[in-house]
Amino acid sequence: MARLITKFKFVKPTRKMRLGGYAEYIAKREGVERIDKSQRLLPATQKQTDLIRRLIKDFPDSKKAFEYEDYLKNKTVGFASDFISRTIEDHADQCMNVKTYADYIATRPRAERFGSHGLFTDDSVPVQLSKVSAELNHHNGNVWTAIVSIRREDAERLGYDQGKRWRDMLRSQTQNFSDAFHIPMRNLKWFAAFHNESYHPHVHLIVYSTDPAEGFLSKDGVEKLRASFAKDIFAQDLHSLYVAQTEHRDALRVQSRAQIAEIISQINHGVYDNLEVENMLLLLAQRLADTSGKKVYGYLKADDKGLVDAIVDELAADSRISRLYDLWYEQREEILRTYTDTMPERIPLSENKEFKSIKNAVIQEALNLSLHRFSVEEPIEPDELALTESMPKEREDDVFPPTQGVISQEPRQENYQPSADSTELPSKSEPFVALYQHRDAIDFNSYAFKLYQAAKELLNRDSEEYDPDRAVAMLTAAAEEGLSIAQYRLGKLLLLGTDVEQSIEDAVFWLGKAAEQENEWAQYLLGKTLLRGELVAQDSVHAMELLEASYRQGNRYAAYTLGKAYLDGRLLPQDIPAALERLFFSAQEEFAPAQYQYGKLLYHGEHLPRDINAALRYLEAAAQGKNPYAAALAAKIYLTDEAHKSITDTIRLFQLAAENGSDYAECMLGKLYLFGHEVEQDIRLALYWLEASAGHGNQYAAQLLHSYHTGRIWGCSLGALRLLQQLARTFDEREQEQNRNLKLMKAERKLLQKIEEKRQAHGLKHG
Repeated sequence: MARLITKFKFVKPTRKMRLGGYAEYIAKREGVERIDKSQRLLPATQKQTDLIRRLIKDFPDSKKAFEYEDYLKNKTVGFASDFISRTIEDHADQCMNVKTYADYIATRPRAERFGSHGLFTDDSVPVQLSKVSAELNHHNGNVWTAIVSIRREDAERLGYDQGKRWRDMLRSQTQNFSDAFHIPMRNLKWFAAFHNESYHPHVHLIVYSTDPAEGFLSKDGVEKLRASFAKDIFAQDLHSLYVAQTEHRDALRVQSRAQIAEIISQINHGVYDNLEVENMLLLLAQRLADTSGKKVYGYLKADDKGLVDAIVDELAADSRISRLYDLWYEQREEILRTYTDTMPERIPLSENKEFKSIKNAVIQEALNLSLHRFSVEEPIEPDELALTESMPKEREDDVFPPTQGVISQEPRQENYQPSADSTELPSKSEPFVALYQHRDAIDFNSYAFKLYQAAKELLNRDSEEYDPDRAVAMLTAAAEEGLSIAQYRLGKLLLLGTDVEQSIEDAVFWLGKAAEQENEWAQYLLGKTLLRGELVAQDSVHAMELLEASYRQGNRYAAYTLGKAYLDGRLLPQDIPAALERLFFSAQEEFAPAQYQYGKLLYHGEHLPRDINAALRYLEAAAQGKNPYAAALAAKIYLTDEAHKSITDTIRLFQLAAENGSDYAECMLGKLYLFGHEVEQDIRLALYWLEASAGHGNQYAAQLLHSYHTGRIWGCSLGALRLLQQLARTFDEREQEQNRNLKLMKAERKLLQKIEEKRQAHGLKHG
């Protein structure tokens, strides 16, 4: 049975039925028979049994009450009395005439009071019972009453066995009352009283508008209120649900995520052979070609909408999509069970408003066909958590500066905002952060330094003297002498485990020693390792400290890692100004991934004013740094943006991206030559690029080859695949959004507070 029971009623006042008495009833009810514990345990009397039989006949819905469930389990005087009292209370407007109904509850002892009566409303709003009663008696508009009830054991465990907790909860729901009852806040009136029943504490609620013509409560509004009440009352339990406190829910969530990832992977790496979808898309394209006006779902004729729905349902019939839909429903129903036993009927995907965006996606694919548009798919990038290459190959001058020192305590630039002219890509510049204020010279003649130099020679794989084990012994000796660059090199070797046996514990130890000496590379590597939490336990706070320290010394890799983490908001709390500052710095320092990310932000107009000229400068620079994603995006811009259209640059950059491993670029080259779009059609060259792309795992290329060899319409085949993928991505986005919420709930407020305290302690203000 549901743990939260609500009962909403709509009352239209009449001359014979005034509601002022109801306000007094819930505020001052008394007259309840007092029964001591021993009497409560006796069998229910015949009089009680007869009365219960009549109440059930007159009010069948009373059988849904917690009190009736208790009475059926144990027919004692106490449980019978609770059920009778509750049922009469729930149906007081039908059990009594107005006068007696107002007197019935005059001074109820078990109604918790905040003054002379138990009625309350918004904070700082005085409640005069006589005025409330008079106002309700003269009100000729609609009034809604509600009862919200929970079990005694839940109330005691969650702190809802006292009126103050209920009062505070309801006061936080004022905006929800306004939305659910469709009453503007300025006209909204609500009053409530808490009744601390012996087994099932509950509140009575009255809602109405000062404007008699306003207000209505739909079934959807009731469900939203119930969900909102449950979310607040059972917040602790929902927290346990969201963070999967039990092993069962842990396993269920992990299993669901694994299934979703596997299904998405299957869809993204295979062809979609559905002739029915292709034929329906072609039919829709023909209809849209003869349709005037807006070509969006809401403006289409009924038969065209039916065709769109049929395409969605055919997509949903795919076993992989069907499983994704089941997983979505399972997660949703797990939360709904908190406040209801009745699960909503599962509806076809085409009728589900949560996924209505797919309908307009279907229309867009049909328009591509009807208008003979050349479609340009979005490239699939690696996981955003892969913040940098697994390990950038640092320049020798980077890792081993001629001197070492401490971080300056000079204040940093604050409240950074890229100016309009800052999007110009400069030549390599000095870092704008405060660098070392003073430097201590390294003793190049020291024993430790000579060991470090000898170890470097032994780590050269092209050398005949390559001997990583001896190198580790020498680095260890130099590290024990306190040489930070030796500590860093040793930690990196042990962390990667490519030249020597991996030892995470020793790696973290030596990297930590080097980081303590302000070695920027040790700070970066250890910080990234702790941030990602793949080889060690994740420690976001310490990771942020280390990466920020490295960034303040001008480390472009640390700047990029921080920029991506702040931008994404999954590994660190999202901080857009800080993200832009760090990405901009890293891009200035000629780090190709940062140039790509900053250029992409400029192109899409995300968090920065859209500037395609500046975006292309960053992307071209990153492309010259052999970043395939930058080259592919720049090529796409030259292909699709009218103001910058250049097929020569498109081909040049797609070829550059392909040379650097982009199967997406190979596919786009194949499509261009296959369709003869902006270039002369060349089937031989098209098949060459498509086969290369498909061989590298590109599903669009595989789909095109499949449709080419089976004689299918290329555009229809690709459109069907894109729709399947978009639908799969929608499910994935829903699941990732929920995961982000889970992680936010897991990241206790103390952690976020600790992060902010440490940021401020180091002068790292937001932005």
